[in-house]
Amino acid sequence: MALETPIASFQFTAGPLRGTQLALFAARVLHQGAGYMESIALSAIAAVRVGYERDFRRIGWGVVLLVLALLLFVISGPLSGAAADAAAEINGSHAVARLLRGTLLALGAIASILPAAGVASLLGGGALCAFGWIGTTTIVLCLPVAERSYAVRGQNRALVDFAELIAERVAQHKS
Repeated sequence: MALETPIASFQFTAGPLRGTQLALFAARVLHQGAGYMESIALSAIAAVRVGYERDFRRIGWGVVLLVLALLLFVISGPLSGAAADAAAEINGSHAVARLLRGTLLALGAIASILPAAGVASLLGGGALCAFGWIGTTTIVLCLPVAERSYAVRGQNRALVDFAELIAERVAQHKS
C-alpha cells in the first residue's frame, strides 16, 4: 500500500497536545502523536469552526488575586504594629495575661508573613491575567454526534489557515 502525502499539516509544539500533529489528506483528517492516532473522514465532518478567544474568567481571577495582594500589603504593617503594641502593654504573670500576650505575639508573627503571601498573590494574579489575555486559538471539527477540539495558546494564524483548508476540503467533498 502506497503512503499518502498530506495536503497540509499542523504541528502542536506546546500545551497539552505538544508532540502531536493534525494532517489533512484527500479524504480524511488525521490527528496523531506518540502512541495515538485518530482518523476522521471528511464526509463525517458537518462543520469546521475556528476562533481566537481571550479567557476573561482567568483574567477575572487574576484581578481578584491582585486586589488580595494589595489588601495583604496594606493590612500587614498596621496589624503587626498593633499586635506588638498591645502585647507590650500587657503586664503581669497570671496565666490569662501570658495567654493573651502569647496570642498577640502569634498574631504579630502571622501579620509579618502577610507580605510574603501578598507577593505570591501578586505573582499568581499577574500570571493569570497574562495567560488570560494571551488567550487560545481553537479549531473545532463538528461531527454528527460529537465535536473534536484542538487548541493552542495565543493567536495562531497557521492553525486558522489550516482550518480554512479543512473547511474548503469538506465543502468540496460534500458537493
